[in-house]
Amino acid sequence: MNDIPSICEDTREIDSIWFPGEDAGGFWVSANAASPHKCDRIRAYSENGQCAPIPFFAVIKGDQIVARIPAHMVEVRYAVPK
Repeated sequence: MNDIPSICEDTREIDSIWFPGEDAGGFWVSANAASPHKCDRIRAYSENGQCAPIPFFAVIKGDQIVARIPAHMVEVRYAVPK
């Protein structure tokens, strides 16, 4: 299992992140433009934790980060390779 990259090392494009549970929200890159869940990009990164880096996702609309979400709170879906 050592060949599985960490969330921050994974180079695949992220299509969506969703909070688990029925009727929970999230963000989609491929959502309809009118959807409140639409974003332009989702990027994994790490923030300083107490003893180690903590993985987060930055939700980006235009050139602005509109949300920073701890990775442990969401399910990740990757874009289908073209």
